[in-house]
Amino acid sequence: MSQREIITAQLRDVFKADEKCQLNAKLARLCVLYEDLRVELCGIVELSIPALDVLDDGKYRRLYFVRRSIGTIREFADALLLINDDPNFQLNEMKEDEATWDSAITFFQENKHLLGAIRNDIGGHFGHPAALHALDRLPDVSCTIELVGELVDGRDRTDFRLRFAGEIVTSALRTHLQSDDIEGYKTLLRDCIKPAYKHAARCVQTLLGEFFHSCRWKLEK
Repeated sequence: MSQREIITAQLRDVFKADEKCQLNAKLARLCVLYEDLRVELCGIVELSIPALDVLDDGKYRRLYFVRRSIGTIREFADALLLINDDPNFQLNEMKEDEATWDSAITFFQENKHLLGAIRNDIGGHFGHPAALHALDRLPDVSCTIELVGELVDGRDRTDFRLRFAGEIVTSALRTHLQSDDIEGYKTLLRDCIKPAYKHAARCVQTLLGEFFHSCRWKLEK
């Protein structure tokens, strides 16, 4: 059985806000990214979110949160590398923590460019270059639009559900896959995106234990 505890402290004390320390601001940024990533991962793995699953039984919703998470992970790369280079940053002498941190820094150094390229194309937004890439790689398949009549503020309205939007996004993704093969998406998930989730979470957990233990936390009953 898992245990749950709630501890509290003064927020300004936790981040030593009066000191205006760059390192503390970097830690605050990581906290926001950590919770953003939690929401995005839940959006990926949740079996059903009825309000969002109007296309393809949730496939588009999962793809959307994958895209959002890539943007967050790319920010994690920047944030962790900035902390690593901060002259005031120092881990404790626990070798396990050092190994976790060093592994993450190496990973993000090696994958920063790839994550950035995917983020710039489809990671939470969908720019004009991504649309151009997508049109070059669209598969020869039929597309479907669903028209749903709704009553909004006493007036009939037709909602257009574009069931081909997912094909456009995955076509744009092809430019970042080896041999322009969509099957390479599975390899990208396995070798880059999923490890990035793990490294990001472990680093934040290490930092929480490292830097927040000295604050005046109180255990809530």
